[in-house]
Amino acid sequence: MAVYKKQWNPEKLKLKSVNKLKVELGGYVASTRVEIPFFALIGKTREPKFSVVAAVHGNEFEGVAVLLDLARELDPHRLRGTLTLVPAVNPQAFHAGLRRNPIDLADLNRTFPGKPDGTLSERLAYTILQEFVLGNDLVLSMHGWWHEAAVIPYVEYPLGSGAAVRRSRDAALATGLKYLHPYKWLPGQLGAQAVLNGVAALEPEVGGMGTVTPEGQRTYRNMVYRLLVHLGMLDAKDSRADPPGHAPKLIDHGAYLANYAGLFRSCVRVGEMVKKGDLLWKTFSLAGDCLEEFRASRPSMVGMLRTFASVQPGDLLCQLFWESGKK
Repeated sequence: MAVYKKQWNPEKLKLKSVNKLKVELGGYVASTRVEIPFFALIGKTREPKFSVVAAVHGNEFEGVAVLLDLARELDPHRLRGTLTLVPAVNPQAFHAGLRRNPIDLADLNRTFPGKPDGTLSERLAYTILQEFVLGNDLVLSMHGWWHEAAVIPYVEYPLGSGAAVRRSRDAALATGLKYLHPYKWLPGQLGAQAVLNGVAALEPEVGGMGTVTPEGQRTYRNMVYRLLVHLGMLDAKDSRADPPGHAPKLIDHGAYLANYAGLFRSCVRVGEMVKKGDLLWKTFSLAGDCLEEFRASRPSMVGMLRTFASVQPGDLLCQLFWESGKK
C-alpha cells in the first residue's frame, strides 16, 4: 500500500496563528465531492498535539457548535502546541441530519481504520485517521447521543493496559466530568483505532435530542479548556473553565432495547435515581394494549433515555448507570 500523503502540514504553518483549512476525500469516483473544513491553531510551539473532532455521527450537534465557537475564541498567542478543531468529520451525515452517512448508510464510528480504496465511509474513515488522529498526543471525539434521546454527560475511555490507555484515563480524569466510563470499545470505533496506534483517546457523550443548549456548550467548552491545561498547552491562569465542583465517579451501564413496535411512554426522567423494582416505561400498541413494561433490576441512575415515542423492536430505550469498580 502506498504511503499516505497528508493534505496539510502543521510544520509549515506559522507559529501563533489560526488557520482555516480543508481536506478532501480522495479516490472516490462519483459525482459526490466530500470536503472537511477544519481549524489548525498553532501556538508558541508546535508540540504537543491535540485533535478535537465532532459529528462522527451526523445528528449530534453540541460538538459542532462549540468547536466553531472555540476556533474564534482561543488565542494562539497563549497556546503551546498544535490544536486541531474539526467541527464535522462526517459532513454528509451532518447535512442530512442522520447518524449514518446517507450515501452508503454506514456507521462511521464502526468503520475505522477504513480503506483508501473502499466504500465512501471506508475512505472517509481512512482519511480522518490519517489527517486528524495519527501523530497526536490526544484525540477527543465529541458525541451527543442522537436526536431521539437525551443523556447525562459522561466520558468514555478505554479499558486495558499500555501507555495510550493510561494517558486516556488521566485525560478522562482531567475533563472534570462527574461520570467516567471505562469502556471496551467496539472494533471500528475511532477511539479504539487511535489507541491501537498509540494515541490517547476519549469519547464523551453530551446533549442529545438534536439540540444545541447552553448547558451542553458549557460542558464541552469546559472540557476542552481543562484538557488544554492538562496537556500543558495552556496555563491554568488563561483557562476559562469553571471549577469542576464534584468528585469523579466511575460508572458501568446496562442497555435496554424495545421488544415490540408501538408507543413508548417513559415513567422516569433522565438523571433520575431509581430503586430496584421501580417502573421505568411501558410500550403500548395502537389498539391501547400494554405490550410490555420494564422495571429496574437494581438501584441505578437513568443515564440515557429515549425521547422519541415511536419505537421498533431493537430500538435502544434506556441506559441505566451505576458505580463501578473498573479502572
